[in-house]
Amino acid sequence: MKPRPSKVLNRSRQQGISLFTVLVLLLLSLTAVLGAFRVSNLNEALLGNTADYNRAYAAAEALVRDAEMDIRGRRPPYTTVQTDGTLGFPCRPNPPGSTTSILTEAGYLGCRNQAAANTAWMPRNSEDFDTVSDIVFANSATRYCQQGICVPPDMVTLANIENDLATMIPLGATYGQFTRNALTAVGTDGNPILTVTAARGAWYWVEAFRYADAVVGQIAPRNIQDPDPSARFVYRITAVAQGLKPGTRAVIKSIFIPFPASQSP
Repeated sequence: MKPRPSKVLNRSRQQGISLFTVLVLLLLSLTAVLGAFRVSNLNEALLGNTADYNRAYAAAEALVRDAEMDIRGRRPPYTTVQTDGTLGFPCRPNPPGSTTSILTEAGYLGCRNQAAANTAWMPRNSEDFDTVSDIVFANSATRYCQQGICVPPDMVTLANIENDLATMIPLGATYGQFTRNALTAVGTDGNPILTVTAARGAWYWVEAFRYADAVVGQIAPRNIQDPDPSARFVYRITAVAQGLKPGTRAVIKSIFIPFPASQSP
């Protein structure tokens, strides 16, 4: 009769161990679920950051193409030869808004209104270069820029525009600001970063240099893409796009010679 209580005691001990085992397994399962949740959130954040950077980089690339159009003063397609030997339709055609006219709107030189007081335009010759230089210097005596056109005294002054956005953004140009007159819309619906707001935006700056100065400053190698003798200028484009997420930024710098000697008419 005495062994009976012993069996009851053993049964009780076995039940306690089972409960402890179940609790441990539940804890391990919960830890695994939380770990998987954190990994999933991390992967989602990484994918979101990558997607935001890719979107910003695409916006910066669009800005570079827009700046090149601004420099050329023409819009694609570049298959139509104009009476002055240039290719493409006028950036500001006459009548305004036309998509077929080959005549330039009165007062405009390329995409900029040369006739407006104290307004810079992309220089086409040495006289233009000196005049535009005076205009941008009067607008900003330290940054030498106005509405995305810059004529700095050397290759170093504006070499790091992206690190001084507080000063440079008001002196920059936005996508389509000067190049979309002939289209029905600015064309920023495909990439929201191209629409400037308080939280995001995209801008470009075009620095104009005389070819000889650019070679000395080593931003343009000699005899690789010599500009046409009638327009011996080299342009350095800086495009900056800030993403939808805080801290996302894409920067593209490009050297552009719109009329190389080897391709001149």
